Amino acid sequence: MSVQSVLERHERAPDPAGPTRGKSATRTFRGDIEGLRAVAVIVVILDHLLGWPSGGFIGVDIFFVISGFLITSLLLKEHARTGRISLVDFYRRRIRRILPVSLLVLVVTVAVGYLLLPGARALSTLWDGIYSALFVANWHFAFVGTDYLQATNAVSPLQHYWSLAVEEQFYFVWPFLLIVIFALTGRRTLSARALVTMVAVTTGVITVAFLAWSFFETSTSPAIAYFSTGARAWELGIGALLAAAAPGIAKLSAAVRPVLAWLGLALIVASLVLISRDSPFPAPWGLLPVAGSALVIAAGIGRPEQRLLFPLTNPVSRYIGKISYSLYLWHFPVAILLATVFATDSPVYLPLAFGLMLALSVFSFHFVEDPIRHSLWLENSQTRQRERMRRPATRHRPGLTAAQGWIGALVVVTLVIVSVSFVALKGGASSGPAAGPAALGADANLGIETPAEPATLLAARQAAITAALAATAWPETTPAFDALGDNSGAPEWIDDNCLSVSAKNAAGCRYGDPAATKTAVLLGDSMAISYMPAIRAALEPLGYNVHSLTMFSCPAVNISVAPKNASDASAATCDDHHAWVYAEVARLSPDLVIMSSLAGSIVRLASGNEGAVALTEWQTATADTITALQGSTEHVAVLSPPPASTPFAECKTLTSNPADCAYSPSSLYQKVVAAEQSAVEGHGDFAQYVNVVPWLCVDSSCPAVIDNTPVFFDGQHFVREASTQLGPLLAEALFPPAA
Repeated sequence: MSVQSVLERHERAPDPAGPTRGKSATRTFRGDIEGLRAVAVIVVILDHLLGWPSGGFIGVDIFFVISGFLITSLLLKEHARTGRISLVDFYRRRIRRILPVSLLVLVVTVAVGYLLLPGARALSTLWDGIYSALFVANWHFAFVGTDYLQATNAVSPLQHYWSLAVEEQFYFVWPFLLIVIFALTGRRTLSARALVTMVAVTTGVITVAFLAWSFFETSTSPAIAYFSTGARAWELGIGALLAAAAPGIAKLSAAVRPVLAWLGLALIVASLVLISRDSPFPAPWGLLPVAGSALVIAAGIGRPEQRLLFPLTNPVSRYIGKISYSLYLWHFPVAILLATVFATDSPVYLPLAFGLMLALSVFSFHFVEDPIRHSLWLENSQTRQRERMRRPATRHRPGLTAAQGWIGALVVVTLVIVSVSFVALKGGASSGPAAGPAALGADANLGIETPAEPATLLAARQAAITAALAATAWPETTPAFDALGDNSGAPEWIDDNCLSVSAKNAAGCRYGDPAATKTAVLLGDSMAISYMPAIRAALEPLGYNVHSLTMFSCPAVNISVAPKNASDASAATCDDHHAWVYAEVARLSPDLVIMSSLAGSIVRLASGNEGAVALTEWQTATADTITALQGSTEHVAVLSPPPASTPFAECKTLTSNPADCAYSPSSLYQKVVAAEQSAVEGHGDFAQYVNVVPWLCVDSSCPAVIDNTPVFFDGQHFVREASTQLGPLLAEALFPPAA
């Protein structure tokens, strides 16, 4: 069997790269690969919508192997047939295959995002769309994923474009590498088979090198490695290696092939069950689904008739595989944007999501993707003339399918945007004023008994919380929901960069009148600096200046924490920061030290302790820290963190009301607060614990908006205006009025 005959027989899935002309039309159809695509897209969709199976995200790895195999097969076949690789033809096919539906989904998603999403998130989606259109979305999302502020942001409806970017970056480089490989090996007098062998060996070496890099990057920067082209290239390389080694694989006996195919399927199923988001990925755990995909593909090389592979070759699987590209592109925007209209736990969300993504995918495939893919768009005049002569008169006129595709795209854009505009207008019209005192007026009767003139600030705050919990419609807020975003946090954090304070910038993180005679120091992490507007509002009128000595991801108590991921460098420097902070407190000798830390830090103790043991460790560390501060300050106040809430991006929709975003303190949160309070109680008047739950909740029910002000911008950090509102309450707690 010749090299060219092997290459001509095995790579057709059919290939989605472009129109099939001439001899290529006789290539054998790989129904198993089509079915493998179906498996890949189905598990990805289930993972994104249901969070099941735990390893559903490995569908992307299956796609990578398939792409590496098919693209390399086409390039090797072209070289075997013509003695060269035409980059112009290759990229012409890629553009026809990739761009039309990709750009269609981008345009629709950005436009619908503009109609449905808050302003800051809509703008973020626009930028995501720009990066996606430029095929650098993976690096964009890698940066966002490791950015401390944006790590808790709502998921972008275009985040899935990262995998498309990885593939396109591979396509930008791989043909050039193959040309170089052929050029270097072609200088020797080699047979066609020896030449392909040299290509296979070289491809194997490159793939192993990228696999080694993937191991390294996964262990050192897992958040980046997940999106990294370098850490993912080996997966496409495995597919390329299969294509290069096809002549040898084609010699496998018929008896071995079903065993390989079913073993491959078993490995893929095992991947879905054994792999989770906590597994080191893409290396080493990515080897499992990649190996499974490679075995399935290898089993069909040379003899693609796999009648026993009915899970892959049945008509349903093959059709889903056929539309898998459109389905993959549409599913995530549908899932994310639909959640802005219906709560994800509503009975209509899942049926609508599945139905809408399927309908859009089927329409896009038949009226946009397939017509343009098989059209003569971008072909030169000679090719167009040749096709006019070759195609029967009964076939569509050359070039007409491209026009059909673009018209189909226009129809999709128009229908979706008009429909969503109607929903948005209807949702906006149904949003009345908030059923709270600020919106209804002073004489409004909510059936809630609240004192006209509360005896204390706390009583007034509790009355406002009670009114907020009774609200039935979203109020006009300050800041507006559309303006909520990363920049909504404490200005000392956002504007002054005083979240990470060291000797280098400590002078710029001192607030208040320099001539003030009293000094306060703030210790802790992002939660602590989130309180800074409240602290300044409470203390500056009393003649204090306030020093922020905070550091992100580094709790106020002297305890070692593990990194959130390998790209989190704060854990490595947290112990050093603690040493510097306590020395700085001793030098400043402040009148007051205020401490606060995120409750979630207790789940990442460097000791690895969990449950009751972790709570005991946290309580002991809190008590020891307070003891260590004796002699350096006159008083220590420990502020409890607020209970975490659901971010607005996940609970506020066109059909929701304030009750949908209300929350309650979790069991773990209450245990952390109890541990901290117990640690403080043993220090008499030197230390006090300020529990902020009564400032945010009534009877364990907490509204997301109080006094027409959103409480958090990300579910756990205060909006600057909300923090400032707590100033008088904090002053009253620290310096209670005389009885």
